[in-house]
Amino acid sequence: MDIYAIELDLSGKDSVNLEMDIGAMEGLKKMPVDMFDGVYLGKAYNDAIILCVDVRNFSDFLCTQAEVTVFKLIKDFTSNLLSCINQVAYGCSYYKLLGDGALIIWDEANLNSIGEAISIFDTYTDFLNEELFKPYGTLGLGGALVKEKVFKYEISAEVSQLKYRDYVGYGINLACRLQGLAGPNELVLNDKLAISGAIPFRVDESEKVLKELHILKGIMEEDRQRVLFYNS
Repeated sequence: MDIYAIELDLSGKDSVNLEMDIGAMEGLKKMPVDMFDGVYLGKAYNDAIILCVDVRNFSDFLCTQAEVTVFKLIKDFTSNLLSCINQVAYGCSYYKLLGDGALIIWDEANLNSIGEAISIFDTYTDFLNEELFKPYGTLGLGGALVKEKVFKYEISAEVSQLKYRDYVGYGINLACRLQGLAGPNELVLNDKLAISGAIPFRVDESEKVLKELHILKGIMEEDRQRVLFYNS
């Protein structure tokens, strides 16, 4: 197994040597924080896949449950979600926890990246329904999966000798807005992804859901025409 040695020069302290195998090094490339190497990315991806998920009815859960119950559930939720991502999303480019949810990105849209995104949603939804959320009937995972343009960039904080990466762009905004339309166990798709034919979907043009769609901010007109749900 290949081992990589990294020397960190901590301010005011002796340097620290870290050793990581290739798996750990590759994992760092998918996280918001990485080792400083003086190389900064700045690139646009026109057809990225963005999966945004979070827990439906979590706010009500916070208000009605004891702190110890909330802490235990959110820790179990996030640790198992990370495990699911690491086991299923081999080809993902980036992931970030968002409280009771997560943002997962694949830089290129293809059958593998779309399949991994759907597998994460299906696998983790089943686990939550059958185990973690079973005692709490109102909780469920909801989200959105879109194919859109994003920009990937990196910056550094010199004193920490770490660099930070993130994504911006319409694809991020769209996924985060559309996920609010999903109920428990529902995944909203955008038209650009749906017409690719890679995912079965159903169309909802009901007055209620279209009204919710039209009040969303920062959505292009082409994404306001109908609401598409993954048909699992």
